[in-house]
Amino acid sequence: MSEKISGQQIRDKFTQYFISKQHEKNASSSLIPHNDKTLLFCNAGMNQFKDYFTGKSIASNKRAVSIQKCVRAGGKHNDLENVGHTARHHTFFEMLGNFSFGDYFKEEAIRFAWEFLTVELKIPPEKLYVTVHYSDDEARKLWMKVAGLPNEKIFNKGDKDNFWEMGEFGPCGPSSEIFFDHGEEYTDHDLVRVDPLDLLEDEKRYVEIWNLVFMQFEKTPEGKFSLPKPSIDTGAGLERVTAALQGCYNNYNTDIFFPIMKKIEDISGKKYDPYGKDEKTKAAFRVVADHIRSATMLITDGAIPSNEGRGYVLRRIIRRAIKYLNELGVKELSFYKLVPAVFESLGQEYPQNAANAELAVKLLELEEKKFRETLENGLKFLTDALSKEVTNKVFSGKAAFKLYDTYGFPVDLTEMYLIDHGLKLDHENFDKAMKEQKELSKKSWKGAFDNSDKIFHTVKEKYGASNFVGYEHLEVEAKLLEIIDMGEIKGLIFDKTSFYGESGGQVGDIGVVKLGKNTLANISDTQKPVDSLHVHFSNDADALEVGKSYTLSVDSKSRKLIMRNHSATHLLQAALIKVLGPHVKQAGSIVSADKLRFDFTHLQAMTKEEIEKVEDLVNQEISKAHRVEANIMNMEEAQKKGAMALFGEKYGNIVRVLSMGDFSTELCGGVHVHNTSDIGLITVLSESSLATGVRRIEATTSETAIHHLSHRSQLLKKVESLFMDKEERALVKLENLIKDLKEKQKEIESLKDKIQLNESKDLFNNVENLGGIDYAIIEASPDSDLRKLSDLFISKFQNGAVVLYNLNGDKASVLVRSSKGASKLNAGDALKDILPVINGRGGGKPDMAQGSGEAALIGKIALQAKTVMKAKLG
Repeated sequence: MSEKISGQQIRDKFTQYFISKQHEKNASSSLIPHNDKTLLFCNAGMNQFKDYFTGKSIASNKRAVSIQKCVRAGGKHNDLENVGHTARHHTFFEMLGNFSFGDYFKEEAIRFAWEFLTVELKIPPEKLYVTVHYSDDEARKLWMKVAGLPNEKIFNKGDKDNFWEMGEFGPCGPSSEIFFDHGEEYTDHDLVRVDPLDLLEDEKRYVEIWNLVFMQFEKTPEGKFSLPKPSIDTGAGLERVTAALQGCYNNYNTDIFFPIMKKIEDISGKKYDPYGKDEKTKAAFRVVADHIRSATMLITDGAIPSNEGRGYVLRRIIRRAIKYLNELGVKELSFYKLVPAVFESLGQEYPQNAANAELAVKLLELEEKKFRETLENGLKFLTDALSKEVTNKVFSGKAAFKLYDTYGFPVDLTEMYLIDHGLKLDHENFDKAMKEQKELSKKSWKGAFDNSDKIFHTVKEKYGASNFVGYEHLEVEAKLLEIIDMGEIKGLIFDKTSFYGESGGQVGDIGVVKLGKNTLANISDTQKPVDSLHVHFSNDADALEVGKSYTLSVDSKSRKLIMRNHSATHLLQAALIKVLGPHVKQAGSIVSADKLRFDFTHLQAMTKEEIEKVEDLVNQEISKAHRVEANIMNMEEAQKKGAMALFGEKYGNIVRVLSMGDFSTELCGGVHVHNTSDIGLITVLSESSLATGVRRIEATTSETAIHHLSHRSQLLKKVESLFMDKEERALVKLENLIKDLKEKQKEIESLKDKIQLNESKDLFNNVENLGGIDYAIIEASPDSDLRKLSDLFISKFQNGAVVLYNLNGDKASVLVRSSKGASKLNAGDALKDILPVINGRGGGKPDMAQGSGEAALIGKIALQAKTVMKAKLG
């Protein structure tokens, strides 16, 4: 076996080997797939090359090599539940891949793989075995020819093992897998073999380290079709290859995980002994180590924990990790402290992620704090559910799912508690609820422009990228190459254009198509449905003819306003980072003519003082009249220059860097002013919450900002006129008036309470007792405060339960309340049984629930409520 080398050295060797074979190094794409609604997360190296395999797009170099960050924790490819309990399952992993887009095929792919493993990495050939699809005799013969493998070391497999598919639809084809023999000591003696001659059935001893996919087909809803040219997609798991080379059976024992394991030891005070007998502790270490990698890399690629879609899966990963930290005895906030250890191993290969480390620290600390509060509440719910949700010693699947979904309890944690109580879990209903949630998750995935139609790819392949000259010119003579009929609207393709196609948050240009002085068509939008292809949309282009030349003229007023807002957005981001901290990252933006919208990562609402400070800082930089410079350079130079990258975006090797003095340096392909003074001024319109950990600022600049401020000035003049005083004095009078009104309102509320108290003496006369519980069904006067009435009832009847209802505007309102002494009545359940008679909706907690329905059906409430109360209390 070769000398022990590090995971980073394997990355470098892999890249260098394939570059020497004329492959172009492609940076890893984001874990958040762009323009691919079929994927939850990037789960394979070939994801970013999908359009090359399908023929939708043509690669500039038909050979590629990449080291792709991947997550498998949702959808078809989901390894979450196995993590920590096996030697090789991970939610986050790295895929070494080499690719051919219609260039070389099976023979070269096999030769490259064999040479890299046995010559470059010096793995003994006798340690390697391969599989082929049972129908692929060509691959079998090539392994014998190229690698000199004997027939008995090549095993046939079926579709399940050796036919690869990216998802339900997409590229696919037969594959050939390379297995590494970890040695006789890892033989699975409990294995029941299907084929006694197939050594590779023993997956404990023989581990797949590289998969060569011979991409020949594309699977669509209509069937399976041959790809235009056979291609190659290979994937070797870095963690598995590293384990083989470092003599480790378990991936978690390699140097890739060492920094994280060491940090978990420091935090927990426990030792990670990979060969010890404490399986529970080992599993906890491995789960935490794996999950901090996936959580950190997802957040630094743009995912935000939430209750839907990708954010929902991310939150599950984080909470599962915290549960295992709990098992290691770690009770204080600690998960976020592991982030620096992640980048000890991954920072060199993924510098853009490492640059966002501060954000991961902030978000993970917030998530852990929230979950530790939830954990306590979840245990309370479980304790309560154990007395209510058990039938024939089987715990309700719905209750278990509520623990999972609402309180973040992994199902295995719930089952551990159930075992302690001698109970089993209703897996059928839990799985049913889980399936419904997964469907909900899938429906919430977001996709950008739907470019599934091949027409745009075909046009780009036919004519090439659009020649964009809009940085220098607003008007240009251009030849019309194609008119794409899209029904009421047409897409116009020109050989060159001054119109900016929507991208990077900047909206597309509008304008006109002219012949001489005559306007022949209006352009209502410009998009880039395929990278570098500008499509001009028009609903009045009937007079245009393909092959003729026209003048393309961008609306100069709209463009100037967009430029000002876009440049102000760059200054705004830099100001936010200076005022709030380096955790601020762009999470989205829209730059239009009338305003700018900037979404950014921050954990709480900005204070009034912070907003003013940011606004003042941007205006100071505008007034400094910085020259705005755009320079083309390679990515490495841009990073050294300190250029900020768009959150989760993948960039090519050559990028455009936009600088505004020393204040702002960003990667950007948009249009901008020549000098910051051209912006005029900025005014912030609003600051609000978009999601947990994400804030949104809306602002405007130049003449639009002046109009906004002028309008506010006119409003102040009206206030001054009403109070017959100026500025601050008028505001003091307004404040005093509001203060007086609040005091009068308090007096009115106090009088209402006294009236309601007197009313309650009459209302509470008809109280009945059932099973030791005092209960009543009460119709209150219209618009009465039902909550306050219920407080009065509970304070008077310590063992009381009440149903209150009344007309509230155009609806009938119902409130159910129970005291601690009447806890046998679940208010939420009772309300659920009452509301159907008024076609109502509502909900609440076990001690109080509220809802409303149709006012016309209010007369049915009393009888239904009495029936429900008798049933619940009897």
